[in-house]
Amino acid sequence: MRIIAGSLKGRRLEGPPNGELEVRPTADRAREALFSILQAWPMGSFVDLFAGTGAVALEAYSRGYGPVACVEAKPKPFLLKNLSRGGVTLFSKDAWNLKPDAFADIAVLFSDPPYELSQALWAGLSVKIRPWLAPGGVLVWETDARTQLDARPGWELKETRRYGAARFHFFEGR
Repeated sequence: MRIIAGSLKGRRLEGPPNGELEVRPTADRAREALFSILQAWPMGSFVDLFAGTGAVALEAYSRGYGPVACVEAKPKPFLLKNLSRGGVTLFSKDAWNLKPDAFADIAVLFSDPPYELSQALWAGLSVKIRPWLAPGGVLVWETDARTQLDARPGWELKETRRYGAARFHFFEGR
């Protein structure tokens, strides 16, 4: 796993040890496609919910987004090592327990929860996270390739894209 582009291009990242299934990093190819698609939206602050390895947040920082934050309930040693060189702020909290005013004016909100919990978390968090998004901002919710998410109150589904085992859902606030 590595940073694909920007100021940190080529930087190797630590990942979960072989056999650990709690963390599923977004593949390099999918991350590259994601940031290509994000060029259609304004740059600015970036939040990565369910950060795992921190690869998406670090890719955002490398590409000039800022400030960049990531949220992870139980940060693993590899996440802490990946973030140790600075640039990304870590919030060691469960996304469920974030306050309604935890963030504001976020240009890109990226969420990659455990696939098996994705629909339940979308249903439960969609109202809470809506006020965090800046006007013109985008929410990207990653699921497994088979899962389709419906628009929820306050959100408009703009498009979905599939990359291997992953599907990205792009939402704008209404």
